[in-house]
Amino acid sequence: MLVRLHRGRRGATARRGRAARRVPRGRRDERRGNRRSGVPRERAPRARTAHVRVRERAGGRAGRQRRRGVSARSVVLTGRGIVSPLGVGADVHWDALCAGRSAVGRLDRLAALGLPASRGAEVTADSIQPELARLPRKQQKLYNRATLLAMLGAALAMDDAGLGPGAGDPGRFGVLLGVNTLSWDFRAMLEYLAASESRQAPGRLDMTLANGYCMRSINPLDFSLKTLPNLVAGHVAIAHDAQGFCRAMTEGHVGGARAVGDAYRLIAEGDLDVALCGGADDQLEELFFATHWGAGVMASDDGRPGLVPGEGSGLLVLEAAERARARGATAHGEIAGFAASAGAGQLAGDEEPARLAERLARVIDAVLEESAETPDLVSLHGDSLPAHDAAEQAALAHVLGARAHATPRLRMKGAHADLGAASSPVELLACSAAIEHATLPRAVAESPSSPPSTFRCALVISLGLFGECAALIVRTPHSRTADHGAAD
Repeated sequence: MLVRLHRGRRGATARRGRAARRVPRGRRDERRGNRRSGVPRERAPRARTAHVRVRERAGGRAGRQRRRGVSARSVVLTGRGIVSPLGVGADVHWDALCAGRSAVGRLDRLAALGLPASRGAEVTADSIQPELARLPRKQQKLYNRATLLAMLGAALAMDDAGLGPGAGDPGRFGVLLGVNTLSWDFRAMLEYLAASESRQAPGRLDMTLANGYCMRSINPLDFSLKTLPNLVAGHVAIAHDAQGFCRAMTEGHVGGARAVGDAYRLIAEGDLDVALCGGADDQLEELFFATHWGAGVMASDDGRPGLVPGEGSGLLVLEAAERARARGATAHGEIAGFAASAGAGQLAGDEEPARLAERLARVIDAVLEESAETPDLVSLHGDSLPAHDAAEQAALAHVLGARAHATPRLRMKGAHADLGAASSPVELLACSAAIEHATLPRAVAESPSSPPSTFRCALVISLGLFGECAALIVRTPHSRTADHGAAD
């Protein structure tokens, strides 16, 4: 049906050709009266088009399944992809943790900024170069750093899962990634600001000069295709023909945990069969680093506690347990619970410590209740921000009681630095390896005097800079999938 636009005194109004329905004056007056009195106007329900997928409220379908006595599907981890400062590949990363290696050190690129903070951890070119053949050569010029790390992690995870092109229904395969808001190249932005400064009022932006510079000097590939955070997930989805959900979660440090948790929910509730999920981040990017230094959350060279930035990606292939069993895939773990909370909007250190601890305790309590587990291993967020460290200690003591001090803990950022949105996925994969190998990497472990010889269930904690909290449970796949195989 054609829509004609008519310009009137009140702006543009749309009438649907000759089919436009004329409303009697009495009805028009009645409608006006309803609007004035605050009575909502009734609307006919819109027909749903066939190509629109409607997402139900979180928990809606699961709630109906529980009422009908039908359990949600088990979700297992079948693919692992890690690109970190410790190395490329989940096994390489794990071996480095167990060997006590640390990739944190002085970085010339940070020292060149002139700030009293130069420590970080980067993924070396030597470790990446042999893996670049996994990616389409012509596409690599379109990738920013986070996208490159995500693409490598995704390729590794898919190989580990034994999934290739045509391995399943693309419409039942989704991508969910935690990413950060990406910044424009630092030097390019400085050139843009210098060229756009007003000649009459120094220090002010002249939009005429700015627009002219953009038209003449900025490559659209370098600007739009490398600064939009959703393109990280988009590139991964296109490369692996994932036509189900495609989401990029710009939720800072908890984005990776949220991506894994949402993927777990989508598979458990039947919306997806397979998901590539996790996070990728580049916290060494100059604008990002300078901004966080100004906010007071970066560690300094003279001993101020805080974040030590890094870069990397952690990608997981999650799969419905019955599908993984049917194709003979190896399950490296089972995701058994997820909970998250928004923050209070105050920067770490500004919020009252008791409020943050209480919020985190609620999240931990919720994830333990969902999984019906008591963890025998805890992965701390452990970013060295005093407010975060205190909140984790208080929340664990509140929820676990006397068991809090008897439960081994891992504090892994000392080995690979803070990987931002990639931290939680990378640390969850390390926990799955600890469970699988019944081993604790001693250099990053805080163990009681007599730690258990085996581990069955790990709690992974994630904290954001503005009070956001998330927690995941990963456990040995045999604890549930073997018992509930018939139900799946």
